[in-house]
Amino acid sequence: MSDIGDFQERILRFIESRQLLRPGMRVVVGVSGGADSVALLHVLKELGTLSLSLHIAHLNHLLRPEAGDDARFVQRLAHRWGIPVTIGYADVKRLAASMKTGIEDAGRFARYRFLRHVARKAGAERIAVAHHAGDRVETILLNLLRGTGPSGLSGIPVQNGPVVRPLLCATREEIEDYCRRAGLTWRTDPSNLSTNYLRNKIRHQLLPLLKKEFNPCVEQALLRLGDIIEEEDGFLQNYTLKVGGKLIKERRAGEIKLDLPGFLGLPLAVRRRLLRAAVSEAAGNLKDFGYLHVEDCLHLLAGGPVGGEIHLPGGVRVRKSYRDFIIHKDPERFSPHPFVEQQIAVPGETPVPALGVTVHAAIIEREPGQAPCLLDLRGSSHRAFFDYDKIKLPLYVRTRRPGDRMRPFGMGGSKKLKKLFGDLKIPREEREQIPLVASDGEIYWAVGCRRSREALVTPETRRVLMLHFIKN
Repeated sequence: MSDIGDFQERILRFIESRQLLRPGMRVVVGVSGGADSVALLHVLKELGTLSLSLHIAHLNHLLRPEAGDDARFVQRLAHRWGIPVTIGYADVKRLAASMKTGIEDAGRFARYRFLRHVARKAGAERIAVAHHAGDRVETILLNLLRGTGPSGLSGIPVQNGPVVRPLLCATREEIEDYCRRAGLTWRTDPSNLSTNYLRNKIRHQLLPLLKKEFNPCVEQALLRLGDIIEEEDGFLQNYTLKVGGKLIKERRAGEIKLDLPGFLGLPLAVRRRLLRAAVSEAAGNLKDFGYLHVEDCLHLLAGGPVGGEIHLPGGVRVRKSYRDFIIHKDPERFSPHPFVEQQIAVPGETPVPALGVTVHAAIIEREPGQAPCLLDLRGSSHRAFFDYDKIKLPLYVRTRRPGDRMRPFGMGGSKKLKKLFGDLKIPREEREQIPLVASDGEIYWAVGCRRSREALVTPETRRVLMLHFIKN
């Protein structure tokens, strides 16, 4: 088999071992016109055993005068090989200004947005891009310099959703050699030679220095590191999701609630990963959710105050309660509830839509000497009995006000509702919605929590007021 065939066979084995593509797949190929992307397109076209249906996508970033020549080169190549092509344009400089980011990041964002758009239009299942082993080495070093975790040390992933990278097993030198032997021509982007960009500085300055002064095989060493970390990172991530799934109490769009004691019992490495995964699920992939944000959240959850809250980028919040914590992206989720106050019809039914309840009130006549009605605090948390003749009417159902106090049944003296709710470990976000039965400044009952020792039913009680709160 020729050298060209050897290279193609190697790429095919890599594709099959990683299950990147299946025979007959429709694939969008990102082609810039450089040696890497031209080689990728040629290999995928020549792999007859896969019989892929290809579609070329090229994005003009409008950054260089010769960018139009690159687009025409790709267009001619597509026509010569009989492959459909889509040429797109993006003002990356303007995009970088609007995103408040660098040209490289804005270009990457525009490129993948364009590739996904072409894939949807073409009905493609995969998007193939031409990153190679050298790109992976540079990415590992770049992430290391910026500060990264295990996923950053693994470098560029072989597959990320529909995006696949069949050339990650080949070096830049091997790819250019393949192009020459196959008689392929390509375009050279002069900006790749400029050291104005950090990645180019790593390629042209740092890597040669490391090879010369520290390790002539530094690239192979970094690739081995990437392979090891990739496998271990995948294992830890799967373990984290498996363990974390057991801690989830509630989940809905834009919000997830997890068990706090169970979370705090996990090893620190797993806590960090689980926190990232939970934030990602609740709010999407937050680019600016970095190490310091993770540590701030962990500090709050381990030792911060109950009801404490961390504000993260993108409007995301982490809020700690007694037995759980919530991550959400709804700015109104814990905003103060409006004050509610409504007179109770005695006897009768009183709907209170703002609190989601209906109050049933009935007056029960008792004969002298009849056994008193006793309140079972454990079994009747939403039904209570009072001496009707000792209640001050009119009676209201309302929510709490600052400074509210009551005299809880079974306790001496009075207690602030805030302190009572804290002792009962009621989450702060729920306290504003607890119905209170009150009249003339006296609170008779915090529904579902405690009643007061006022208007208790005794053997002398002749008329009993029964109040029953039913959730709508």
